[in-house]
Amino acid sequence: MGGFGWATRQVSTCFNTNPELGVEVVFLAGELYETPGQPERLIHGSRLILRQRNRLAYCQRLWAEQFDCLLAIDYRPSYRSIFWALPLTPILVWVRDPRPPEDVDKINTLKIPGAEDIRPKGIDPIDCTSLAQVVQGSKWFNRPVRFATTASFLDAKVPGTYGVKPSKVHFLPNIIDLDPGQIEKSDRPTVVFLARLDPYKRPWIFTELAHHFPEVEFIFLGKAHFKGRGAWEAENLPSNIKFMGHVDGDEKNKLLSSAWALINTSIHEGLAVSFLEALICETPILSCQDPETVVSRFGIYTGRWDGSGMEGLSAFIDGLNRLLKDTELRTQLGKAGREWVEQTHNQARFLAAFQNLCSQVGALSATNLSQRSS
Repeated sequence: MGGFGWATRQVSTCFNTNPELGVEVVFLAGELYETPGQPERLIHGSRLILRQRNRLAYCQRLWAEQFDCLLAIDYRPSYRSIFWALPLTPILVWVRDPRPPEDVDKINTLKIPGAEDIRPKGIDPIDCTSLAQVVQGSKWFNRPVRFATTASFLDAKVPGTYGVKPSKVHFLPNIIDLDPGQIEKSDRPTVVFLARLDPYKRPWIFTELAHHFPEVEFIFLGKAHFKGRGAWEAENLPSNIKFMGHVDGDEKNKLLSSAWALINTSIHEGLAVSFLEALICETPILSCQDPETVVSRFGIYTGRWDGSGMEGLSAFIDGLNRLLKDTELRTQLGKAGREWVEQTHNQARFLAAFQNLCSQVGALSATNLSQRSS
């Protein structure tokens, strides 16, 4: 679950379902430790190597794998032990949600309505600048390190987030392999919220919208990761709200395909996977975030609203009214969004970009992945 986990799964599925590409994916846990005698696990068809308390034994286990490349799903400080254990193995950092200081400042304005004196859970910043030490140390071993993002607007956020200013930031798209087929929208107006139900995503705005549109069905897709003080508690809910919990696969595809709009109320986003999944289902977006101008192009951007976000409620109401009343607009935005996702974030483009990066670091110089997958 979550964007990082989703990206990890997609990479694994891509190579495991296409063995002719000759790439074996192995997961390395950044934080989880193995229990002595615990059998090796398979996750999404790939082996999972957990950390070990015995550092020498752990390093020996990693050395025995003879990895050609480390693909880091963004960066977290817990990755350092793996990077240092394999000082000669090239690193590809797939930047997905960088948060430089200016973004952290905006996130820190977050307030939960009715609990403004309580710090919301899940917004504490993670200092990722230790990656600069890894990059600097890699120069001693002549180890290549490359950075790639899922969208060009993220490139400028790399230096402030990781303390590194690479000479070039490459493009490595997402693998959107969802195929909704023929789209059929629901007869009753339906909108979806696809995210975890935590303060960071500000689900209370979605709830308040439901009060203003009693004829519309509002569906929450996701679950809360936090409880207690500083978490969001669903209260005073209208009857037109439905909680589905975490959904995936065909069920999620069906719900996204039938929806009239995806509503995103988060205080911060990278290039949200939920945006791409909605657009591939020809569902336009209503949001106060506009990464890569995706929302402006394929939905309605309400403008940015920090804090609790409730000051932007009228903008959300106006935007939703416009989408619900204009069938032609919804259809045009949805179809244009689907075309963009299909052309930009697909397996073939991922493999071509991945091949280029691997060639640069000497990991897969003899393999043309994009041609072999076509």
